[in-house]
Amino acid sequence: MARQLVTLKKVKHPRYKFRVTFRQGDKREQKYFTARSGPEGADAFMAEKQVELLNEGRKHGDFTDAERKAVIRSRDLAESFTSAGVKGFTLDAALTFYADHLHLRRRSVNMLAAYDEFVATREKEGVSAVHLRDFTYRLERFAKKHAKRLVAEITTKDVDAWIFGLKNAPQSKDKHRRLLHNFFGYCAGRGYAEENPVSRAAKVKVIRKAPGILTPADAAAVLAAAPAEIVPALAIGFFAGLRTAEIARLDWSEVNLKRDFIEVTAENAKSSQRRLVAITPNLKAWLEPNAQRSGPVRLTEMRHKDRFDLARKEAGIQWPSNAARHSFASYHLALHQDAAKTALQLGHTNTAVLFQHYRELARPEDAEAYFAIMPKKVTPSNIISINQAA
Repeated sequence: MARQLVTLKKVKHPRYKFRVTFRQGDKREQKYFTARSGPEGADAFMAEKQVELLNEGRKHGDFTDAERKAVIRSRDLAESFTSAGVKGFTLDAALTFYADHLHLRRRSVNMLAAYDEFVATREKEGVSAVHLRDFTYRLERFAKKHAKRLVAEITTKDVDAWIFGLKNAPQSKDKHRRLLHNFFGYCAGRGYAEENPVSRAAKVKVIRKAPGILTPADAAAVLAAAPAEIVPALAIGFFAGLRTAEIARLDWSEVNLKRDFIEVTAENAKSSQRRLVAITPNLKAWLEPNAQRSGPVRLTEMRHKDRFDLARKEAGIQWPSNAARHSFASYHLALHQDAAKTALQLGHTNTAVLFQHYRELARPEDAEAYFAIMPKKVTPSNIISINQAA
């Protein structure tokens, strides 16, 4: 006689008269009926469920030795974890966890494929050539080192080993880390990795020095020594504070000398946000003799660099990194004592960078001299000449 897997009982209920009880897996299930007989009654359901449960039992009734050992081991592990105060370990949980791991591996891709996709996506988004070179220099080396591995296999330990194995300076290591974080964030967002392994990676300690700026005399000397064809780009860097990449993409049609502002379009801005930068009186004096209706303000990189290097050597000065923009920020803040105004000119989203790097770096009297640097031919009484500044 078949084992009774389903039971029936009369119940006192305002709507139902019968209750059928059975076990489905690990759960005890119940179903209520208004009638016992008929195609929709309790008896019909009981007969169908009895056959279903018997077939299910036969299907899973035969276990291999390996399966039995796995069940026994899962019980031992559950007992061990429970005694250690860790709850929640079950055979089903372990199987689910491993199945999720296999699904992740199936949808992941190898590092080089992910890198190529990442770069192609960033190109479509319109990132600058400078950023693309950064990807090639920093990210591609990491991708090639782990070329045969899936993105899902890369661990925080792998990231730490790479970053701290570099022979670069701390600031460069930190930039490697930030780009890797960007890359793995992209991968995690597309399901190639469960999480971003860089999020828990050790941070690089960077001691940031105050940015190098030029004295008014040095800035005047460089402008005096520069050939006319690179003066507009230099002057915009000195007295408007545009980034080098923004100047490189700037067109004369975006320089409005009648209304005294330079338009940095969203396409040209690092932050992808349009801004208008005021043209100071001395900057206007430097731009007007060389102004054009349209065309690039700056020469190509190689031509500009050749001429700039000659001018710098003739002026006899050392050129700190990003000196023009740093000088503008320092002197503008010292002159106006208005961090929000300076941040707006620079295209910063807040004033944190200014207070961190530029506050009290320059004196107000030096700032007045800096923004009074004029071409030799322009000498109003309230403006000092380039020779006086030097």
